[in-house]
This record gives sequence, structure tokens and C-alpha cells, in this order.
Amino acid sequence: MKPSDLWPVGCRRTGYQRYALIACVLVFVLAPMGALALGAAVSGSLAPPAEAAMVMDEDGVQMLYPSAPGSWYRLGAQDPNRAPGFTIEHQTPATARVEGALHYWNVPSYALTYASGGSGWTSRLHLYASGGPQRYTWKTQHGYLASPADVRNQEFTAYVRLHQILDPPRVALTLKIRGGAHTARDGDLASCTMMTLEPGGSRAVTRFRKELVHPQYDSVTLTPAFATALVDNQWFGLKLVSYGVRGDATKVVHRLYVDTAPLALATGMPQNQWRLLSEYVDVEGVSTGQYSKLADWGGWQTTLRTDGIHDLDFALLSVREIMPPP
Repeated sequence: MKPSDLWPVGCRRTGYQRYALIACVLVFVLAPMGALALGAAVSGSLAPPAEAAMVMDEDGVQMLYPSAPGSWYRLGAQDPNRAPGFTIEHQTPATARVEGALHYWNVPSYALTYASGGSGWTSRLHLYASGGPQRYTWKTQHGYLASPADVRNQEFTAYVRLHQILDPPRVALTLKIRGGAHTARDGDLASCTMMTLEPGGSRAVTRFRKELVHPQYDSVTLTPAFATALVDNQWFGLKLVSYGVRGDATKVVHRLYVDTAPLALATGMPQNQWRLLSEYVDVEGVSTGQYSKLADWGGWQTTLRTDGIHDLDFALLSVREIMPPP
């Protein structure tokens, strides 16, 4: 029995696959043809999600893209200190908190010396949708790092609020996908890509980054589609959507959606006012700096990471397999 078989909200349930198929039908029946042209962004536009397709998950969070059969993980109301398939790095304890009708968790950052140099503060929350051990790296992968159940085309969701900026040059919220373990022993295990939300100003507001070898990063600054930036003491809803382009195995689309007023304190429910902030199309053979390898494999580890802050509020973390746009 795999660890994922024990998860109360986890992986590859038949009932969920039926639900995913119903969601797909609703999306494609209700959404107008213009709204379904999500793949148009590959040619340069920033298309919003289909507004007619208000299909929700069990937490009331809008699923912007239809679910596909495969692995998924939803933290839901579980205790992140004990939830199977969920790990807080450095074993930093999370504390339950309530604000109005909203229930959420808070985790402090821990001090560290970065493998890339310098010191700072970070927290890292890991989701394991497929379970099992990591078996491959970006150099040896078979379309996955642990098993064929690894999340590949995906929608990764997190609701977050940071407190007290400690290190302004490093402040960022990062959603990391398609990846594996980060160790000094074998840097190739990292094998990941990511998108960020940052304070802006003299720095970027949002970037696409690639870390196939730990801790060697490529960074591409992206142009935000609307005015926002990471600030202290404000909730943000974040969704990183990543999928392979149908009919073109050389491209993977990465999209960062943001909700700047994501939660209603009176009800504790998501507002679902998602807007597409940025996009990057990763292309096989096109260099991002050190790397020209397309990252299109399924990932073993999905990570929410903070840098440069004192502590983080978080809620409603999930990742699931999606159906790429036509």
C-alpha cells in the first residue's frame, strides 16, 4: 500500500474521476467559444479563465480548468502538522487561527544559510499528490519523477498572507511545481519550475524561474497584466496553472492567476475573483539562461515557499491534474 492510498483527500479516486468528467462537461457546455480560447495566450494574449465555468472544489474554490483523471491533493480542513502527504520543512509547527468565520493556519519562517549563498528567512510547505519515493531527475525522467501518477498538467492553488518583512531584497512568494527533492548530495533531483509574486518597485512583480539543478536558478521577468504587488498583511489567492500545448510537444504554458481580495471574513468562503497576472511559455531548446531543456514531466513534489518574511498565514492548499485547453 502506498502512502497516497491512506490520504483522506488525495489521489486517483474513482468517484472523483466521475466528478472531474462532470466538471469537464459543464465547462465545455456552459462556456462560450470565445471564453474557451484559453490556449490563445500561447500566441501572445493573456486570456482570462472562462467566467461562465464556475465549477467549485470541495472548499468552494473555483477550478479554472477542468479536472482530468489522475493525482490530486487537497489539504482541506486537515491539520498540516499531521496530514499525510503534506510536509512543513524544518518541522516548523503550524498554528490554527480564526478571523471572523475564516479558519486558517500560521507558520513562522526559519533562519537559514542559502545553498546559493547568503543568509535569510524562509518557510516551505510541500504537497505530495502521487506519493512514493522520487526515482528520477530531469536528466533521467520518463515523463515523471516518481511514478506515472505524478501531477503533470496541473492547477496549484494557495491562499496566503505574509507578515513582517525581514529581508526586503529577498521577499517573495513562490509556487514550485514539477519538481523533486532539493539536496546538496544530488542537485539534479530539484528538476523544478516556478512562478513568483514579489513586491515590485526596483524588483519584478512576477517571474518565471527554473531550477533543474539545485541551487542554480534561471529567472525571466514577466510583465504583469494588471497593477498589483506583494504587500504585507494582505491576503492573496494564487493559482499556478501549467500544461503542455496540445499538438505541440515542444511547449509548456505557465500561468499565474491572482485574487487580490480572495476571502470573505464574514463567511470564510473564497470570493473567486481570479485574474491572470502573468504567463510564460517554456519552449524546448529556448534558453532561459543556463537551461534550454523543456520541463514537461510530472512532478513528485509541489511547494509553496516564502522568503524574507517573519511568518505566513495560509489556507486551502491544493493541486490537481487538469485537462489542457483545446
